[in-house]
Amino acid sequence: MSISQHEPKIFKVLEEAGELSDELDYMVNNRLMAERGMGYTACTPSLVEIEHNGKRVEAIKMGIDHTFVDSDSGQVMGYGIVGYLFFQTDPFEIIFITPKEQLEEKINYILESGMEASERPKGKY
Repeated sequence: MSISQHEPKIFKVLEEAGELSDELDYMVNNRLMAERGMGYTACTPSLVEIEHNGKRVEAIKMGIDHTFVDSDSGQVMGYGIVGYLFFQTDPFEIIFITPKEQLEEKINYILESGMEASERPKGKY
């Protein structure tokens, strides 16, 4: 199934914050890298109710952080949320990922604003 070009409408937030299994986190971030390239990390999952294929369904919404590894310290750094990703788990299906052009526009805006990158925690976040 193809990924929607439009961010789904959220009808209800079912769980504000949560945690993914290591396997699911790996699947999501691998797919994000395959679809949008390096420099992005899916983070801060929440469970939401959205419209998908004409029905209300539960999905996991994650922020997409623009990240990089600092060459001096080896620490993962990030600039903040530049987009969103929505997916279902059973079967695993990506519903929406913010288009690459929009991600790049937001990154350029952040970089031009002079915002400093901040450290990201080790492991999932």
